[in-house]
Amino acid sequence: MLVHLTDLSLASNETTMNPFAIRQSPKGWVLPLSILALVVGMLGSLAFSTEQAKQRTAMALEPGMRNEVANEDLDLAKEVAKLRDEVGKLREDKTKLETTLAEAGNASKAINDSLQETKTFAGLTSLKGPGLIITLSDSKKPPEEMLIMDNGIIHYLDVLKTVNELFNSGAEAISVNGLRVGPRTDFRCVGSVILVDTQRIAPPVVIKAIGDTKTLLGAMNLPGGVLTDLRDLDPEMVKIEPASEIVVPAYEGSAGFKFAEVVEVPQ
Repeated sequence: MLVHLTDLSLASNETTMNPFAIRQSPKGWVLPLSILALVVGMLGSLAFSTEQAKQRTAMALEPGMRNEVANEDLDLAKEVAKLRDEVGKLREDKTKLETTLAEAGNASKAINDSLQETKTFAGLTSLKGPGLIITLSDSKKPPEEMLIMDNGIIHYLDVLKTVNELFNSGAEAISVNGLRVGPRTDFRCVGSVILVDTQRIAPPVVIKAIGDTKTLLGAMNLPGGVLTDLRDLDPEMVKIEPASEIVVPAYEGSAGFKFAEVVEVPQ
């Protein structure tokens, strides 16, 4: 019994001298080992994934694959270059078309202007402008006051002379009782009426002329002029009015030709 107590005393002394003998638990290694295993597992998984990625990259970069990708890039670059060329050509075509349209527009305008000038010259368009309004009327004097019976009547020659004198004085457009006087207009008498082309008119005859008002007025009032004889018979047979704006209608007579043909000018 004494020896047993001594052994216990020695064991107690050893325990007291070694502080780690009391604090260390028989299972204290489990937690550190678990953490270490977890870290090692994560590192291993990462290494495996990296290796897999390397293998995939290596497979993708095999010589055949690299050539195929390079060929596809080259084809794509050629297609892009082709599209750029097509876009450039379309832009050039657009510019040419715009230029052609502009030139055609200018040509059309020139043709239209020339056509309008020709129509105006031929009397095929209505015109307006300053000028004179001349009214020729039969005399209201008794017949016995006239030396000749029909002296107080307006004849076609009176109208024709007045129209010719107006044209000679620079009139640009003339109408007689609303009928445009054209290049082929003729005046004549049929019985007691006056024919303008095929239209019958009777006094009072209203003649409208577009032109320089002062020039036309001077020609119509010229001593010894075409209206002098009518004024000598009866001043009331002639009436002249300057006008700031006169409207002369378009020519409505025949403009066709049966025998005449256009002569082609050599180019």
